[in-house]
Amino acid sequence: MLGLFLITLVGASWFILMTILYMPVICLLGEEKGGLLARKKLGGFSRSLLRAVFARVEVIYEDEEAIKNLDRNSGIVVVANHQSNLDPPLINGYFPMDLGFVAKHEMEKWPFYGIWMKKSHCVFLNRSNPREGIKSIKKAVGIIKSGYPTAIFPEGARSLTEEMGDFKKGSFRLATDTNGIIVPETVKGTYDIQRRGSVLVKMGRRVKLIIDKPINVKEFTMEERKVLDIKVKKIIEENYRRY
Repeated sequence: MLGLFLITLVGASWFILMTILYMPVICLLGEEKGGLLARKKLGGFSRSLLRAVFARVEVIYEDEEAIKNLDRNSGIVVVANHQSNLDPPLINGYFPMDLGFVAKHEMEKWPFYGIWMKKSHCVFLNRSNPREGIKSIKKAVGIIKSGYPTAIFPEGARSLTEEMGDFKKGSFRLATDTNGIIVPETVKGTYDIQRRGSVLVKMGRRVKLIIDKPINVKEFTMEERKVLDIKVKKIIEENYRRY
């Protein structure tokens, strides 16, 4: 249980301290500058969580130059598989650009974290209510068009095993409605730290984040866009097996 204790201690301490020190500043800076500062601080928080459990993180690029030269105003959508509660910190902490998330709506009510996510231009998605879900996706599209890169887990929930679930087509509206850029990311190893249904957090595990080449949705025909979910899932699965 040491891992759970450490990650809880680091998380709670960070949120209390950073909320006292930075939340007033973030509010004063306004929506744009405040949002960017909140995202930057959440990136640091994310890395601290993985360090708390001595995770050995390796970031692998298929085309590092292409990723680091992306224009944030081009509509960037990060798409990744979902294994563990540690996936958002991994992606947020080690992607070379600030990120927000499309997250489950329950997280909006989480103490401290919900406030920071709101300030970071994250979107809360209620998958059990289709009407509200559509509103959330439209809101996320607007945020992405405004120059805030956003990540989504198209499986909709953490996988019960290391096998990936189906990618929901609706998740890809973030990219098709913005004519933006999809960055496929493969998460590997977080399942070994903490898996769904368990409070056990293991320490010293090796974790990989494989960042594939950007996919420009503008280059796809309408028919090709209909199978984006299949194409992106195939890329993520192939990288999972390869690395």
